Amino acid sequence: MIESIQIFLNERKELWLKDRLKKAENDTEIAGLQQQAEDKFSLQEWLPDAAKRVAQLSMVSHPSKFSHPSAKTSSVIAQVKFEQDGYLRSGNVQYLLDVFGNAAAMDVYKFLSLDLTADFTVLDGFEKDDQVLKSLIEKSSLDFASLKQSFLVIKNDDASSKTDHLVKQVYFPIENSEYHLLSILTPSGLITQFKKSIDKLRFSEATKEAKEKRKRNEHDAEGYADIFDLTVTAYGGTQPQNVSVLNSQNAGRAYLLSSCPPIFEKRAVRLPKTDFFAQCLYRKNYQDSFIQLHKFIQLDLNNMDIRTAIRNIIQFVIDQVLLQGFKIREFYPEGWSKQDYYASLPKLQRVWLDPIYAEQRENDSEWRNELSEDIARWILRSYEKVISDAYILGTGEVNDVKQRVEKSLQQAKEFF
Repeated sequence: MIESIQIFLNERKELWLKDRLKKAENDTEIAGLQQQAEDKFSLQEWLPDAAKRVAQLSMVSHPSKFSHPSAKTSSVIAQVKFEQDGYLRSGNVQYLLDVFGNAAAMDVYKFLSLDLTADFTVLDGFEKDDQVLKSLIEKSSLDFASLKQSFLVIKNDDASSKTDHLVKQVYFPIENSEYHLLSILTPSGLITQFKKSIDKLRFSEATKEAKEKRKRNEHDAEGYADIFDLTVTAYGGTQPQNVSVLNSQNAGRAYLLSSCPPIFEKRAVRLPKTDFFAQCLYRKNYQDSFIQLHKFIQLDLNNMDIRTAIRNIIQFVIDQVLLQGFKIREFYPEGWSKQDYYASLPKLQRVWLDPIYAEQRENDSEWRNELSEDIARWILRSYEKVISDAYILGTGEVNDVKQRVEKSLQQAKEFF
């Protein structure tokens, strides 16, 4: 504890002496400056001076100067309770309070922020009457009680409600056509904690190592995460210290997550509300196949090559229809067809398309017979619709295609 305070005072002393010693003309002057520094930065002299200057600073949770460096509002320390509401907000994130005020007095805040223990600062020591800190101060012939009263002024919560025209204002509607005029302030501690979390995620040693392994095409057991489309915003321009202490520590930088609306892609697979064949299959997608089929039928030849070509075209269309059904099962969770919205969908199609009916499909083969006939009729009727001078196909052709569909379903039994 004592060491951290002594190191701080020694650093201030060295900084004060640095430029002055360069200008010293002789040893006597140097000795005089050194003695002056010893006195000025001894606990007996520096602490009472700091206690006077601390009134130039205010601890806040929401500084107004993020909106504009010249804005002057009440010093706000938000007292917000933690709640498990899932929101990233004040109260749900633990972070230090910020400080703004005269930049020349910021060394006082640095002193109050010194760690006495792992989770205990000098300011905490004054607040809680820490005996070790009290003993150190009293050994220096100083009054602990008066110093405590002076230093704790930094945390005084301004009871006034003073805003500024430079702060962003929002008219928030309430009942009876009335509204609240809200002054929007920035939770600087929260955005600082947010920046730390992102920097740790993106620039930690583990992340750097994982990225290097990726460049070398090597495996990394943990891997790494990243956040895309981040925007960096700056507060305070070239003088971030004029905004707040935390802003100065962050070099005026803060991250903004992307808030652009999502880009929706057209669904490749849609659910049928009343009929799979009418709502999930589009005849134009099979137009090329039907045109080729018609060309071979027109040849009016009955040899093995022609029959094989016709069979292959029909088989291709069958496979595409079945694939569309498989996609629905793959993309949507079981039980989707039990929603009221799909109540008009035929039972046969629900059994085929919904994963929840897997056991029924396995134990009952009748659905395959009915489905095969429906698919066969759709294929042949689609051919007739697409081709203007199509041949009228009858029961024989329907039965032939039906058998091919049923055979395909039988071969793909592992999918059912």
